[in-house]
Parts: sequence; C-alpha cells; structure tokens
Amino acid sequence: MSEPNRLERFRGCLLGLAVGDALGAPLIGMKAGHVRQVYGEISGYVDAALAWKGRPHKWALSGLYTNNTQRALVIADILAREGKCDSRALADVFVEMADARVERSVLGCHRRVSRNFRLALEQMRSPATDPLDCGGPSPGCGAAARVAPFALFYADKPDLLARAVIETSVVTHRDSRAVVAALVVACAVAQMISSSAGGRHLRPADEARLLVERARRGEMALLESYSRHVIGGQTDNLSYLDLLPRLLEEADDTLAWDSIAREANRCAPERPVHDPSEGFAPAALTAALYLALGGRSFVEAVAAAVGLGRDAHDLGAIVGAIVGARDGVEAIPAAWLTELRNADQVRLRADNLARGDIDYSTWCGVVQLESEATVTEERERGRLAERWEREGTLVKKRKKQRTGRKREEEAGFAPPPEVWLRRKADRKGKRLEARDKRREKGRRE
Repeated sequence: MSEPNRLERFRGCLLGLAVGDALGAPLIGMKAGHVRQVYGEISGYVDAALAWKGRPHKWALSGLYTNNTQRALVIADILAREGKCDSRALADVFVEMADARVERSVLGCHRRVSRNFRLALEQMRSPATDPLDCGGPSPGCGAAARVAPFALFYADKPDLLARAVIETSVVTHRDSRAVVAALVVACAVAQMISSSAGGRHLRPADEARLLVERARRGEMALLESYSRHVIGGQTDNLSYLDLLPRLLEEADDTLAWDSIAREANRCAPERPVHDPSEGFAPAALTAALYLALGGRSFVEAVAAAVGLGRDAHDLGAIVGAIVGARDGVEAIPAAWLTELRNADQVRLRADNLARGDIDYSTWCGVVQLESEATVTEERERGRLAERWEREGTLVKKRKKQRTGRKREEEAGFAPPPEVWLRRKADRKGKRLEARDKRREKGRRE
C-alpha cells in the first residue's frame, strides 16, 4: 500500500473517529468478557439487541456514532465557518442542539449524554457564565474523543493547538486529568500528520516518548494560563504515561492492562480502577495510546479498543482518529465506511479541513444532520420497546423511591453509618411486622 497523502490522512482521521465511535456505541457498559461471550472478536457493527434485549434505553442503532463524533463535527463546522473555534462558539452550538425539537428525545439531537454534560449545559445556558467555567468535574475522556479536528487544523502550530484544545475542553470538562487527556490525543493526531508528511517513521516506543514530550509542553500552558479554570491541576499530570514506552516494547496485553490500572490508581480516582476502559482518563488514555501506537492495522487497533467494552465509544473514537491519521482512509474496511451513517458528511468535513474548497451544495448543518439521525434511532428504539413489551421481555427501569439514595449512588460512595443503620433497622422492623401478621392470620384460621 502506498503512503497516504494529506487528504487521505484527514479523511482517515475523521472517518476513523466516527467508525470507532459507532462500533463501540452498542458495547457501552459491557465488560470485555461479556463482549466476547456475546459477539466474539469484533469484526464489524454488531446487533445491540443481542446484548440489550428488553433494555431499549441501552440499545444503539447500528452504524450510528454517539456524542463524540457529533461534537467533533461541531468543531469542524465552526473551524470551517470562522477559522477558529473558541469556547463561546462551541457552547452556543451545544445549546442550539439541545433546544432542537426532536421526536422522543429528551435533550434535542444530543445522543448518549452523560450527567456531567447535563450539568455543564445548564451553565452554558446562562449568559452571565463564562464558558471556560461551565465544565463539570468529570475526569473522563469525553473531551479527548472529540478534539481530532483541532489537530488537523493546527497540525503544525502547537501553541495554537494547545490553546484551542484547552479552551474548548473546559466547556464540558474542567478536571485537569480530562483536559490533559484531550491535549495528548490532539498532539498524537497532529504528530501522525506532521511526522508522516516528513517521511519519518519511528518505533512505537519512540513515538510514545516523542508524544509525551510534546504534550508536556502543552501542559505547561494549561498550568500557567488556565489554572483558575481547571480543577485539581498538578505539577505533572502526565506522569502516568511514563510507562507507555516500556509497555509498547514488551507488547504483552495482559501485563499492559494490569500496569495501566495500577498506575491509574495513583492518580486519585473516585473509586479503584480495575479495568483500563472504565472511563477514568489516565487509564483509558494510556490504553488507547497503547493500542493506537502498537496496532499493526486500523482493524486490529480499533477492534481491540471497542472489544474492551465499558466506555467503548470513547476508546474507539480516540484510537480510530489516531490510527486513521497515520494510515489514511484506505486502511478502514470498505464495509465499515459503507454502513457508517452520515459518512459522506463526515468526509466533507475532512475535505474542508484539508483543502477548504468543497462543494457546499451537499453540506448539511450539524443540527439538522443530527436531528434526523436521532429521530431515526429513537423511532427504531420505540418499535423495539413495543415488540419487547408484547413478547414480555421488556425490562422497565426500576424507579428510585428515595431521592437521597439516588444521589448517593451517583456520588459513588457509601452512605454514612447513621443512614445505613437506620435503613437496616427499618428493614428489620418490616420483617418483624410481616411475621407478626402471618402469625395472627394463622391463629385466626
């Protein structure tokens, strides 16, 4: 296969992001063992009903990407229209998407929305709130999975790249670990574009060392200029990536996952990390880079990423963008591109970033494009729910009876002793009351 040119790399990056995102969408929340049990080795888009039968709220339309690609397309559109993408422009489009009237959708044309994004969106709606202060405290990879368009636009301008990534990441994620992860992914994509253009091919371990060095320079900008907008800034948020070159040299997946989880637990997660795909940025980012830099092909790297389950869409999007930028669009299987929904519109964005001379007669705005896709998914989800209800297999969500218990579960920690002791006493009292009623009923009979 010949060396891909600039246009092919740009297409490979954005289409790779969308493909990886769409491949991972049906697998969100599943453990790696469950993925293998239901689907075996991932070789294409899967039928989500096999894993989520009776649970329409977890079901995903085959070939349709999630919020990661949606937000990447927003960034690409703003860059095309204004030549830059700042925090205010991004927040305005996110609000516009949320206000779009979409059948059966609770938040406009946004899909797979997290609680962190909902909280951030509430802040974006306030004109008095600086978009740089809207982000929630999530240390996840949501920001990292959408930054590829910046890397394409500013591939040879590292200072502008770092500034754009940081200023737009904090719109939804203010945790320093999430912001730094976004910066690393942008640097990785830009490095694939610039190094390949110069005819330089490095060993994966050396590529990783160069990437960490480049990302640390951007990290200094974060700490010096944006410290008041991020939460938990440290002197070195990238120390967990120091083990990456060694893992790439050893190329032992089992050892890599154990080492990544162990190192991530030193980065103050809210709960212990056991799986690199759980969504905690230091773990998920390291796993994504390990697969992207060490993968011999696009298929191998992306299939392995989404096969890890959990936050499969984030991992798939990150790995797909990096490997797509390295290998070009020809490395993506034709079947994966054919079955990808809105593939032509994603390709148009890539062409515009590469050349800027596309035919706008076929261009569809993000709000309209995503509203139509969301309607399609919601209608199909509704039909599945009706069918599963007729079959008696519909699993209805269990409503929480106490709001306090729901808040505790979302917070991710156990309730204080006085709370669970009171609950234990209440349950015991109910059991004794039920026993007394049974005895009284027996005596009357």
